[in-house]
Amino acid sequence: MLRVQIHFLLQNIMDINEQAAASAIPNRRKTPVFVHGSSQRQYFAFPKFMMDYILKNPKSWKLWKKLIQSCKWFFDKNPIVVIPCLHFVNFHKINGSSTCSTQHCNYVPDRPIELINAPFKLWITELLEIVDGGGATAKYLIPRIYKCDAENMYLLNQLFTVDEFAFLTPKVLDPIFYATRIFDKNKKLVSFEKILESLPQIQAIDYYFNRDGLDVTPDTVKKIVEMEHVKKFYRTALQNISPNFDFDAFSNFMLENKQISFVLAFYEETITEEYRVKVKAFVEKLKTEDYGNHRRPEIYFGDINLVNDNNGGEDGIINP
Repeated sequence: MLRVQIHFLLQNIMDINEQAAASAIPNRRKTPVFVHGSSQRQYFAFPKFMMDYILKNPKSWKLWKKLIQSCKWFFDKNPIVVIPCLHFVNFHKINGSSTCSTQHCNYVPDRPIELINAPFKLWITELLEIVDGGGATAKYLIPRIYKCDAENMYLLNQLFTVDEFAFLTPKVLDPIFYATRIFDKNKKLVSFEKILESLPQIQAIDYYFNRDGLDVTPDTVKKIVEMEHVKKFYRTALQNISPNFDFDAFSNFMLENKQISFVLAFYEETITEEYRVKVKAFVEKLKTEDYGNHRRPEIYFGDINLVNDNNGGEDGIINP
C-alpha cells in the first residue's frame, strides 16, 4: 500500500498543495517544511519519511522540475539544476562550462556556468560536449553532475575509469568519442569491443582509435560484428584505424549490412603498405557493388575519399 501511495505522489506531485489544502487533516498532523532564509512554512499531507524519500530519489528530471516549482524546499535541501546541455569547449569564446539558454540545446552555449565551489549539481538532459586538450576535464566535471541523461555526446581527448564512463553514458544514443581513453580497474585500456558492449542502447557511433592501437585486439572485429545492436546502427564512423584491425572481416560485415552508413578513415602513419593494398582492392569492389538505395561506404586515406572521386560528395556515388 505504501508503494502505491509513493508512486501516486511521484506521478501527481503538482497536486500536492491542492490535496493538502483540501484535506481535513490539521496542520499539527501534516509535515512542515521550511525554505532557507525564509520564515514561510509550507505543509504537506504526507509523512516526513515519504517526503525525504522523494527528495533524495527524484525519478526523472521532468518530475524534479515539477517538484522544485511546487515547493522551494526541495531545491533548498537538494540543489539540483536541470539544464539541456553542458558544453566545455576551450576553443569557444566562453572559456569553461556553459549551456544553452533555450529550453532545448541549440548548440549556442550563451549561458556560462561557474562550477568552482558551486553549491549545486547539474542534471543534463540532452547533450554533453567536452572539447579540451587537458584530458582530465571530465574528472573535474563529474563530481558536479548529479545525473547525465544526454542522448548525444562528444568527448575529445578525455580519460575515464570504467565507472566514470558508465556514469555519463547510460542514455547516450549517438556518441562521438575522439581520442578518448577508458581504463579498467587494473588501469588497462579498455578495447573498442568492450566499449560497444557497455553501450547496448546506442544507435550509431563515431570513434577515433588511439594512436598506439591498444584499444584494438585480435578479436575486436570478430566480436563487434556478432553484436546484434551493432547490426542495427544507422551510422558507423571509424578513424585512425590501425593495422591490427581485421579489415577482411569488417569489409564482409559492411557488405552484409548495406543499410548502415559506414565511414572509415586511414592515415599514412598508422597503416602498412600491405594493409593499404588490401583496402584499395576492397574499394574497387565497392565501385561495382549493387547498393540499391543505400549509401556506399566512404573510405578515406587522409582527406581523399577513395570510393567517390569528388572527395566524398554524394553526387559521386553511382549505383549500378
